[in-house]
Amino acid sequence: MTQEQGCPVTSEDLDELLGICRRTFQRPDADGTLSRQFHSKTHSCLKATLVIDPPDNQAWRRGLFAKPGRYEALVRFSNAFFDDDSHPDLRGVAIKLRGVEGAVCDGAPPGQQDFVLMNSAIGPSKDAAEAMDLFRALDGIRRATTVAILAPRYLFPSILPWRMRWRYWAFLNGSGLRHLLGRDLARMTYNSVTPYRLGDGAMKILLRPDGAARIRPSTKGRDFGAKLQAALDLGPIRFEFCLQPRVLDSDSVEDTRQAWKSPVHSVGVLEIPPQDVAATVALGDQLAFSPWNCLAAHEPLGSINTLRRAAYAASAANRGAEAVPPSWR
Repeated sequence: MTQEQGCPVTSEDLDELLGICRRTFQRPDADGTLSRQFHSKTHSCLKATLVIDPPDNQAWRRGLFAKPGRYEALVRFSNAFFDDDSHPDLRGVAIKLRGVEGAVCDGAPPGQQDFVLMNSAIGPSKDAAEAMDLFRALDGIRRATTVAILAPRYLFPSILPWRMRWRYWAFLNGSGLRHLLGRDLARMTYNSVTPYRLGDGAMKILLRPDGAARIRPSTKGRDFGAKLQAALDLGPIRFEFCLQPRVLDSDSVEDTRQAWKSPVHSVGVLEIPPQDVAATVALGDQLAFSPWNCLAAHEPLGSINTLRRAAYAASAANRGAEAVPPSWR
């Protein structure tokens, strides 16, 4: 299966990235503590169970999907940039699984598998080179605002209109539209955006709300945590856990601005039982999630994931976060 050559990432790129993140996105809070560089607002970190039903295609039965399984999980819901839920923003889901068998990537905790997703099928940058250009344009902003995230210097690199970065503009507009169409975390679809190894090929992961989410009574005028609590008070929240193996050569492993068109297959169910949402926020703030906390069978692919490996590790180290929950030790 053809896979394009990834954008090279140098040690100088990584040093520059970590400097920007430290200066701009992980400044000390008023009490002197450090939050995450991104997705710092935790709505919840909920106990859950993931049941895996392996795909029919034997070539896709790799790693987590090699055999039927039932895994204890933690599911953290978050905002990408803003503490105020009324702001248009990306919404994230990070999943941490326990008791997963298999060799892990270098430095990853054994027996665990993390998935990091957001409510967009595409990312803001094509590859690491474009991502670094965006970080440079954002470097030095005093705080995250709608105008600051617009990154005018990045969006308009020239006075010539055809030089405008239209794909970044479309990405921001898509985030705003999704905010207007739905403000219930239990009704959103989440995507891994970046690809991961699956045997000799690649995959993406999707999380889709089950049919019950569409008929569940909607709560209005509340923040996301309160909406989650209201939904859980009615019973468990369930998501389809879906695999998107790369079967089309036109689906890029490197370009995260491109949504894949390969078919999506449901391979499991993530169930979140009723619980006290507010009581889980502290745990979510303490933990570190990373796409590199994973099985070697699901090694992250592409240059964006190379940047993420360094950024996620530095963010966790700076704030003293750990990948293994205290109750799992």
